[in-house]
Amino acid sequence: MTSSNHIARILRHVLSLSLPPLVGACGGITTDDFEPVACGADGQIEYLAGVEPKASADYVELRRLADLAGGGPSAVASMGTKCVNATDKAACEAKIAEVTADQGFLLGDCVDICMHHVLIVNTGDDVQVLGTREEVNAWLGPIDAPADAVLVASLAGYSVACNQPDLGGVRAVGSTYEVLGTSYTSSCTPIEEKLFVLGVSEDGKLTEVESEVINSDASACVGRRPAGLSQSEGRGTSTVGAFFANVARLEAASVYAFEALEEELLHHGAPAELVERARMARQDEVRHARVMQRVSARHGGRFEEPRVEKRPVRSLEEIAIENAAEGCVRETFGALVGMWQAEFARDGDVRRVMKRIAEDETRHAELSWAVDAWARQRLSPEAWARVEEARREALVEIAAEAERGYDDELVEIAGMPTQEAAVRLAMHFTGAIGQA
Repeated sequence: MTSSNHIARILRHVLSLSLPPLVGACGGITTDDFEPVACGADGQIEYLAGVEPKASADYVELRRLADLAGGGPSAVASMGTKCVNATDKAACEAKIAEVTADQGFLLGDCVDICMHHVLIVNTGDDVQVLGTREEVNAWLGPIDAPADAVLVASLAGYSVACNQPDLGGVRAVGSTYEVLGTSYTSSCTPIEEKLFVLGVSEDGKLTEVESEVINSDASACVGRRPAGLSQSEGRGTSTVGAFFANVARLEAASVYAFEALEEELLHHGAPAELVERARMARQDEVRHARVMQRVSARHGGRFEEPRVEKRPVRSLEEIAIENAAEGCVRETFGALVGMWQAEFARDGDVRRVMKRIAEDETRHAELSWAVDAWARQRLSPEAWARVEEARREALVEIAAEAERGYDDELVEIAGMPTQEAAVRLAMHFTGAIGQA
């Protein structure tokens, strides 16, 4: 993640994915006779499950070259047993472990979330690295299995959803296959997503048989909570007023959070750019708190200053753990919810305010990911594992909060997502950044 514009595009992508699909409308694509594609244990499509390449191999591994936070290569899927028939097993395993590449191939539609991959094929002592779409298609050979067709479509830039029969599936048509997949045909205003029926011939050629627009979005929170924040709820004469009073309190608390982050980054020798961005974020939060107090008062809310206990400078690991949960997850998700409110709030003032706040929070989220990448280089593998666990726990909390939903008055006036929409937002958000 290298720019706030990059983060904004990712969040707009998640926002568009979370809108209710229009599949199945009169005259649209009929998806009933497609077989759904099963998800793996991690909730992601298993690209190698059921694949039947033209030549057998001892071991095949699909390796992602990097993650969103700049992490190193990692195995996405595999089949067979590594180096089982090698004459020098240790040398063979070392060769596989060392595989990397400057540029591999993409799988599925890429809207700023672009993960490059390579395919590692091991037979005996031989280790091949397939780094292009053409090489993988040649390795597949004749397309004679449903999973082969799904992989061909994914290599061509179409996303085939797993466990979502209206957005991903495959069916046999004589000796060929048809795959149901999606792709973004426009990634800026309007953001347009299409559902495709893709024909995949036996020789691997792909054609668009049928298509239908399923999403078209013409549109393009709260800040991070500081350590030492006392628990308190907003008050007011209405649900909306109390809600915005609490938001205003949290925005005011974020001033303390960024003040602490600025001091701690300086203490730990962070680049001057990160320190300056933390200072600018603190100034943004001062403005956010003031604006949200006004919105709250208009709806009968009563603002209370946050109580934040001053704490000593923390270790880099403690900073990274809080940043992963509060910045990379909560603040980034807060920017996404702000985008949703800017679209759906009935109150025009709320829409205008949330549009500006969501833009600011997106910049703050980008800072969080930059701090995350900087800290990662300075922490031990054991410490970083604890940071990743904090990130995962925050994502679980986001999903649980989405399940609870929001009051109907908040949905209508403040533009908060319905329970169903919140679950979709959390699910697609996790899919976009959960592997970071």
